[in-house]
Amino acid sequence: MSLVTVRVACAQLMARELADAPLALDDVLAAIAAAGSVRADIVVLPECSYPGYVLLDRKPYARRAIPSPEEALRRIGEASRRARIITAVGIANIGPGGRVRNEAVLFDRDGAVAGRYAKAHLWNFDRRWFAPGREYPVFDTEVGRVGMMICADGRVPEIARTLARRGAWLILDPTAWVGVGPSYDAMPNPQVEFALRVRAMENGVWIAAADKCGSETGAVSYVGRSMVVRPDGEIVASAPTDATALIVAELRRGRTKPFVSALSPAERSALRAQPKKARVQAGVGRIEKGGSVIIGVYQSMANRDDGRRKIALRSLTAQGAAAIVQTSAGSPAIAAALRNARGLRASVIEGRRMLAPEPARAAALSGADLLVWTKPPSGVPVMAFARTRAMENRAYVLICGRGDQLQPACIVGPDGAMGASALAGTASGFITAIDLRSARDKSVVWGTDAFADRTPDAYELYL
Repeated sequence: MSLVTVRVACAQLMARELADAPLALDDVLAAIAAAGSVRADIVVLPECSYPGYVLLDRKPYARRAIPSPEEALRRIGEASRRARIITAVGIANIGPGGRVRNEAVLFDRDGAVAGRYAKAHLWNFDRRWFAPGREYPVFDTEVGRVGMMICADGRVPEIARTLARRGAWLILDPTAWVGVGPSYDAMPNPQVEFALRVRAMENGVWIAAADKCGSETGAVSYVGRSMVVRPDGEIVASAPTDATALIVAELRRGRTKPFVSALSPAERSALRAQPKKARVQAGVGRIEKGGSVIIGVYQSMANRDDGRRKIALRSLTAQGAAAIVQTSAGSPAIAAALRNARGLRASVIEGRRMLAPEPARAAALSGADLLVWTKPPSGVPVMAFARTRAMENRAYVLICGRGDQLQPACIVGPDGAMGASALAGTASGFITAIDLRSARDKSVVWGTDAFADRTPDAYELYL
């Protein structure tokens, strides 16, 4: 009988190098036992908990005297059986053709393997030793239907969307969130900061993510901050940045209504098209070095003239704006104004349509450099959604806030970082540069492309 209330534990483990793989396996076994002792129903462990994430080798087991993946999984299964707990663990496993895959393996309470998932969206360096997965299964368990994704998979909206469409109410996320910064506390990571919350909200699912902490090989550092996220985006349990931890949360099984938007035939076609790296980057080579389009944004008040609009618009023009967006104008007027910005490809998305990932994704796949969000709704974390849509599509997002709203008008860059902004609570304007190279180069980091890695034939979207 499926449990209604599910107790989930996320075990944040210290990063270990390949030479310490036996200790890494001991850490995994101890974490499973600890989760069992607090009567958790499920425990999630990090990406490549065994033998490590930074393999530096396509044959890590053949060249080292460490337990084989079969032996490690046997011992993990036994630990799950002893603790009477469902376990999701990340492991570098041998896949079809003898290639190493970055897998999440799911065990039931009896210690039997209940499912496997191989990471699909590989990061720039881990693709040097891992083969990507190309399937997005969900698994029927005693706690209901669950899905799994791994780390950078969370940057791809279609992956969590597919798992939710296939009935998962809970997504287990073994992860190794990397970061750089002067301290572990200061390391940014978009999934930690905003994207994972958006994934939960847009799909109406719970997400439980277990990360590593510390550094591996002295050159790859992890941000920690393992978390459990509720379908409304609230983080109900979280770990520190730089220490091991076992966090536990009580989950109420069920599904919350996802954000869905009606799509045009052109949008559906864009989402179903096979990825073509040359196509999505078309035009990059023809843009002159440093090529940018300057636009002005005037945060006006709703349905009234604030008395300074005319002089503000003149000032924005004098500062070099090729087009000016007045944020309280209607979507057709804003689209018309942006057509004056020669070379800029913009798409206007209104209201709650931006809360579903498909409209913004289709616009970006069709070549939009700038996604303009008009009439952003109240009652949702607008900035988190804007930053996620920008980051996942490698496009600029302009939030058309108004002077009488809490969220000011602002621009978000393709990396999800907030740029120029109007003053909150007042009529005001600003100038911003849209760097066309940044908007048309879909590389997240070198070797990882936001669009070319898509597998549209495997996705189940709200089309």
